[in-house]
Amino acid sequence: MYMSNTLKKKNVYNRFYDESKWNNVPNFNKDLINDFLLELKAQGKSKGTISQYFNDLRIICIYIHDELRNKEFRQLKKKDFRNMVLFFKDKGMSNARVNRLKSSVSSMLEFASNEEDYEDDIEINYAGKVKGLQKESVRSIVFLSWKEVEIIYRELLNQERYQEATLLALAIDSAGRKNELHQVLKDSITPDGNFTNEVLGKRAKKFKLMYNDMTKEAFKLYMEQRGEDDIESLWITSRGERRKLDVDGLYDMVVSWRKILEEKTGEYKEFNVHSLRHIALELLSTGEHYMAKKLGKKFDLDSLKLLAHHESIETTSGYLKDRSDDMLMEAFNLN
Repeated sequence: MYMSNTLKKKNVYNRFYDESKWNNVPNFNKDLINDFLLELKAQGKSKGTISQYFNDLRIICIYIHDELRNKEFRQLKKKDFRNMVLFFKDKGMSNARVNRLKSSVSSMLEFASNEEDYEDDIEINYAGKVKGLQKESVRSIVFLSWKEVEIIYRELLNQERYQEATLLALAIDSAGRKNELHQVLKDSITPDGNFTNEVLGKRAKKFKLMYNDMTKEAFKLYMEQRGEDDIESLWITSRGERRKLDVDGLYDMVVSWRKILEEKTGEYKEFNVHSLRHIALELLSTGEHYMAKKLGKKFDLDSLKLLAHHESIETTSGYLKDRSDDMLMEAFNLN
């Protein structure tokens, strides 16, 4: 079968995916997915595109398993797909991500409705009749204070969520992008070191991420908890068979911290893994960051540019809070 031979070893992590549940998915659904993937291959689609479809369709199968009594695709109606869209939206998925899931299943059912082997089973593409969610407007960056960062970090340690504490610490230390953080290898973090292995950033630029005391503290606890394994990556799945964590798993971790902050402060903030890059640079620039306090300094734009691996000072400046109003207030003695 195509999906077992070609995509079986792909690392799929998502808070909605569960390997044991996937094993219980009806054969009809698995066969349909397999035939659809073969069609995509025949059309010359890239391995990356086919893998994306496979991952999306597996997530949908887990939803059907949990919410729709593990029905076959041929048993589903329009309301089932409408409810699916609302379900994933309510679980915190972005509109774009929900629409991609709907598009994946709609494309498969469109294939089935025009395929001789399935035309008696799936005559109508009900998923295609469900409207997608509206495109979201660009959100403003959400910043956290050092106190809020520390609240999340300490609670992760208290709950023994050491891998997540390591992610938070490394993001705050390095100001790395999600894809850069995802490339870090566990052996590259040492008690005496300050730089990770080389990662590939934007525009194929290669560099190492910096880490300091906070990362070392969390990492030590994480490695003691994790124990020995042959996975090189710093990040591993927390459920089912242990394997390298998919990059989307980092996003899911960070989103889950919103609940911690809300429970501890009473305020809900929609920060995500990209927000941490802005937060790290902002805290270093204001002197709130623990390393800024340790060194007794505020970091200037030139230093922040080097840390963030930006091409220009202007880009780095754009990652910080807009203080123009505060400057005007101060200039006119209106504080």
